[in-house]
Parts: sequence; C-alpha cells; structure tokens
Amino acid sequence: MARYLAVGNLASQQTWDIRMFFSHPEAEFLNTGPGQDIFGLQKRQTRAVLADARRGAYDIVFAGNNIFPYFNPRKGAVGNLANLIWKVACHPNLLAGCLFPYSKLGSTLVGLDMEDRPVIDNRWFQILRHSVCFFKRELPPNPCNAFLYTSAKTEDNGNVLHQEFFRNQLQKLRPISLGVDIATVKKLSSFAMEKRTDVFFSGDLRNRVNRQLGLKQLEQLKTEGYTIDIARERLPKEEFLRRCAQAHIVWSPEGFGWDCFRHYEIALVGSVPLMQSPTIHRYAPFVDEVHALYYYVENDHLAVRVRQALQNRARLMEMGRAARQHVLTWHTLDALSRYVIAETRRTREETRFAN
Repeated sequence: MARYLAVGNLASQQTWDIRMFFSHPEAEFLNTGPGQDIFGLQKRQTRAVLADARRGAYDIVFAGNNIFPYFNPRKGAVGNLANLIWKVACHPNLLAGCLFPYSKLGSTLVGLDMEDRPVIDNRWFQILRHSVCFFKRELPPNPCNAFLYTSAKTEDNGNVLHQEFFRNQLQKLRPISLGVDIATVKKLSSFAMEKRTDVFFSGDLRNRVNRQLGLKQLEQLKTEGYTIDIARERLPKEEFLRRCAQAHIVWSPEGFGWDCFRHYEIALVGSVPLMQSPTIHRYAPFVDEVHALYYYVENDHLAVRVRQALQNRARLMEMGRAARQHVLTWHTLDALSRYVIAETRRTREETRFAN
C-alpha cells in the first residue's frame, strides 16, 4: 500500500494547502507550523517521520507552505536578519522544516502553493527546486509571471527564461483550485430553496475598486426593476448562504486572489456564480453559460451579462444544477487529492519514459 506524507503548518486553521489529505487513510503528517498540531494529525514523533523520509519510505511527499528563513530581495540586510531572528524565536518547529530532506526525495516531492498571491515567493524555492510537480492556485496564464520580482533580474517576464533555475521550474507548474471539504458539501446540500431574487451580492468594498465599480452597475439594474439583493454589512455565514441559494445569480468578484471559496459555495447551493474574466490558469474551470457567467471589467459588461442571462431564468436553474455537479466532480478536497496524486504519477512516468 502506498504511503504519503504531507508536510506543512498544522498549527493554524488556515491550512489550505495540505488539508486535502486530512481524510486520506494513507497519509501521514509532519507539523512545521509555529506551535502544536491542533488537528491531531501527526501521530508519530518528528524524528521517526524524518528518518522514514530520508530512507525513501514515502511514495509521494506533499509540501505545503513552510516558514523557512529565506533571503527576500525586496528587503535589505537588516530586514532579512530581523526576519530570521523573529522566525527562530517564534517558531519552535522551524528546525523540523529546516531539517526535512527535500533534496533527497528524488521524484517523490510535490509542492502545494494555495496562497492568494500570483508570485511564487523565494520561500518556496527549496521545495520547487526538488519537486516533480508544483501545484499553484493563482497560477498566471503566462507562467513566467510567477517569478516576477523574486530576483534582481526578474523585474520583467522577458528575463525569466534567461535564467536556468526558472527555465527548469516552468514545466513543473500545475493549476489547482481551493476546493471544498466534505463537511461543507453536506452542509450546503440543505440550502437548495426557491429562487426569490435575480442577483445577490455580499462582500467587503474597502480597497476593492473593482467591486465598487461593479456595485454601481447592480444598483443601476435595481432601478430598472430587477430584484437585486445587496448586503452592505458582513453577514453571518448561514444568512449569506441562504441568500445565495435564493438568488438566480450571485456576483463573485475577485478578492485577494481570483479563485475563492465563494465561487464553489454559490454553485453548491444551486445558484450561478457571476465572475470576472479569469486572470489565472484554472484547474477544471467553470464553463461560461454552462456552469457560470463571466464578465469583462470594461464599461458596463457586468450589467449586460445579467440582463442577457435573466431573459431565461429556467436556463439559469439548469446552470445552477450543473454548477453544483461540477464542483462535486472536480473541486471537493477528495477530488483534488486524487488529481494531485494522479498528475504526479503521470509526470513521473513521462519523465521516466523520456529518460
């Protein structure tokens, strides 16, 4: 039976990278977070796990966000030294991450970057260098842009391919989505209900110029007689989901990253997500006018798409059902774990065959 190891921060609820393996029966875990494993997933001592990793006991090792001390080219020597001292002082598990034998894992290492930022920061480079595949949630369509500003020579993407390190890493990059856990899927299955509104939106507008501009278009639609439900205050989760389920369309604009949990929650309650035209290379994307609606940020295209779609509300009901099935097929954490394992094995076989 295959053995898998997931390495990452188990001291935070915001563990979005290796959480897809939490329910995997063959996965073991190593906590490199700043404190105790709050999930109770690491059953064996760190020393034993490290020993198994060094002798190649794991079929695949999945590495999530770590807290390696690394040189940040955007900070001076003093800033980098202060960062090193702070991490050593505040992160008792730092040693486990630094001692982990990434360079000895051969074709078993996989990187999982689920962060909002489109850049693969320098802290990932040790994992990236030794990985067979590197899955990135906010992967730019031009993968060279994933390395912008990570060195003095990558201030524009034209220089990226001139550096051997970056050339060697581009072929490893793979897209991935945030995904939803099984508890969320079960919970949202009870939210299907009668449609009462045309469009619903709830979200933070502060420092979100794209949302401020889009909201004006929704307000214009409201004056035209459409039933537009706008929540200007932060809603309790249950209330947010209920109002999503009651709407034919739910506006889901970009936040810190293009991909977000809201896209999948909207679909799971049987509504149609209305999203900005994508700025990332997506995994198993929602298809326009099949599972979702997309709009351009220019002019009043958001309002144009809404008017067009609401001409056929029965079709929107079909799209909502298709969107839910799409999430269940491709974007649950179990589905993502299968994708990561299968893609890693496929890549290894191709590399083996090529050699």
